[in-house]
Amino acid sequence: MKILLTTDTLGGVWDHTVTLACELNTAGHDVLVAAIGEVRDERLAHLPKGVQVASRPYRLEWMAGAADDVRAAAGWLRGLAEVWSADVVHLNQMAYAAFGFPVPVVAAVHSDVLSWWAHVLGGDAPMEEWGEYARWVREGLRAADALVTPTQYQATLLVRHYDVRGARVIHNGVDFPREEPQPRTGFAALSVGRLWDRGKGVDLLDDAAGLLGADFPAIHVLGETVSPHGERYEPRHLHSHGRVERAEVDAWMRRASVYVAPSRYEPFGLAPLEAALHGCALVLADIGTFRELWHGCAEFVPAGDAGALAEVLRRLHDDPARVARLAAGARKRALRRYTSGRMAEEYAALYRQLAQRHALRDRAQAATAAAP
Repeated sequence: MKILLTTDTLGGVWDHTVTLACELNTAGHDVLVAAIGEVRDERLAHLPKGVQVASRPYRLEWMAGAADDVRAAAGWLRGLAEVWSADVVHLNQMAYAAFGFPVPVVAAVHSDVLSWWAHVLGGDAPMEEWGEYARWVREGLRAADALVTPTQYQATLLVRHYDVRGARVIHNGVDFPREEPQPRTGFAALSVGRLWDRGKGVDLLDDAAGLLGADFPAIHVLGETVSPHGERYEPRHLHSHGRVERAEVDAWMRRASVYVAPSRYEPFGLAPLEAALHGCALVLADIGTFRELWHGCAEFVPAGDAGALAEVLRRLHDDPARVARLAAGARKRALRRYTSGRMAEEYAALYRQLAQRHALRDRAQAATAAAP
């Protein structure tokens, strides 16, 4: 099959796209990645030679003043689908499906503003600011031939905020390290994510580090400190290393004994999964997504409670045997449920189903048109 796969370049959607494109390419499918944003050369290096890439520097649907860019991006993607003769378009953004495509469309939801607002800021997002965005998302999701969320929890949020039902769940997956993780010596805590995004809860981890004091082992964070809108967050107590490339993230995860995700909102969370596969114990905010994915093999902390987070980290620091048990349980869960191969197989089955349905509909319409 020929699959047009869209992505953006700001966060985990790019990593998800690369993983899925690699697996689909290995399975014999033709893949064209259409990126919204600037793609750095070091990122392109992670795609196999058989995967084609096109990109345009449009603003994304959640960015201020994006109306013209959303329309332009939709037209560009529709043109790619036609010229490249795609069998299926897989959108990793939500608005574009409403602009019409000549082939079946899968819309995958990785995050949305209204859910983020409710979890991070509380209450409803102001419609004078976000009404157009909400309309785009609602129309795009309803126009798609299939709607996918990475967790059941995110599917319930689409019902709550957009009155959109019928999403099927395909858990995200990553390509797991083939070698067994090395035993950890000592205590080292790590977190990865956009530091400027309050949804990631890095400020809570920073407060927890302050409560733990200077004698506690350093807690390291990796990720962008400046948002696309220019907002900056600099931790006071954490050791921040800024944005680093994939290989360095993996190196940090191989060294860390504990991975911390204090997120206020998370539709899935690729970084905890990657950390689990690298042999880290997981300390997670007690939110719906993480409970769905990791119940029984992680340490949970009440969301938004820096004091409780500090207490859990101190307890794990003093109990390396528990850290090892949690790490083993998380890796076992990850290998059983959240692999890239399983994810790609489920998506490929969905693509085939949609393409077959589309072909049957085309034949029925042709037969009707030819009838006297």
